[in-house]
Amino acid sequence: MRLAIVSPFPPEISGVGQYGARLAEGMLRAHRFSEVCVYANQSAAAPVLEHFNGLTIRRVWRRGSAAAAYVILRSLVAWQPDVVWFNLGLTVFGQSRSHNFCGLSAPMLAKWAGLPTVVTLHEIFEAANLRALGAVNGRITHWGGEAATRLLLNADTVCLTLRSYVRLIQQHYHAHNVVHLPHGTFDPPRFAPIPSDKRILIFGTYAPYKGLPELIEIYRGLRAADSALVLTIAGSDHPRFPGYLAEMQTRAADVPGLEWRVGVPENHLPALFESARVIALPYTATTGASSVVHRAASHGRPVVAYGLPDLRTVAAEEGLLIEFVPPGDRVSFAVRLLELLNDPVGCERIGRANVAAMQVSTLDVTCRRYIEIFEAAVQRRAALGRPVTSP
Repeated sequence: MRLAIVSPFPPEISGVGQYGARLAEGMLRAHRFSEVCVYANQSAAAPVLEHFNGLTIRRVWRRGSAAAAYVILRSLVAWQPDVVWFNLGLTVFGQSRSHNFCGLSAPMLAKWAGLPTVVTLHEIFEAANLRALGAVNGRITHWGGEAATRLLLNADTVCLTLRSYVRLIQQHYHAHNVVHLPHGTFDPPRFAPIPSDKRILIFGTYAPYKGLPELIEIYRGLRAADSALVLTIAGSDHPRFPGYLAEMQTRAADVPGLEWRVGVPENHLPALFESARVIALPYTATTGASSVVHRAASHGRPVVAYGLPDLRTVAAEEGLLIEFVPPGDRVSFAVRLLELLNDPVGCERIGRANVAAMQVSTLDVTCRRYIEIFEAAVQRRAALGRPVTSP
């Protein structure tokens, strides 16, 4: 069986892209596919065609292009895979609403062309706080969000990472082809000893709603009382906010003990997480099940976060211990950070509990579940007897 994966892909740093990359490698190791080809976004830092750990990477679509869906469909029909997996967020195709709407039509077009099609949607419009995310929030946006979701629901199966998302989509759209598939972990769950350094880590793709300026101010206050503290800021700009990290570096040039790690390679991330004593998530809004939470849990590191609905749902559904404080309460956030930084035994207790919780959703487990979904989609399409057609 030949598997096509449509997804953002490294060297870009993004939760959706890294999820797609690790799952693609896991699918190949499962030995259920004769070929796995990733149809990825174009990148100045990567060739148009490359072979990576047994995968074929074809960079065929471009962010900010209204033709992304057509280019993807043309490539898929030319290769004629047995099944297509679309690994998507609502904004993976560009900064504008129109570019994302056009791109999100690709799964529907692939199904119309006769290809068994599975979609993983990491965020849903119905659960997003658009104003907090810095997105346009008006009638056109709401109409477009609902219309895009209906397009995506044309796929054979739509996978959502939170049970609460499944319930919302079923209730709002009366959909019967949505399933819950937990995010899971990228790396084998492993507890690494708590480091001696009092290091805070924030990692991600940065946008105003990630709370970086707020964390820097919290750290400034903590550092004034304890010069042993270090804050590592790692990751890259969010595609919708280019230049954001450079602006933050300029604004925080006078803050002592800051370490900037921009563009960390994927294979350096386990060591990065294990170098920290505490992971900080000062987000003011979320876009689904956080990949940072899952990375922190799989490496046995406690997380301090504002108690936003998505994060509380992840903790409840997956049995994770996350140190929540009231949203917007900087004093409580600072106090809990300091308590954990000064309590390595408590950090270990939380870390070991989270590593144990992640054992039930390893990469292999997630891949096996996807393969079951892919095979069911292929069987349903074979029963219909629909041949693949040209675009």
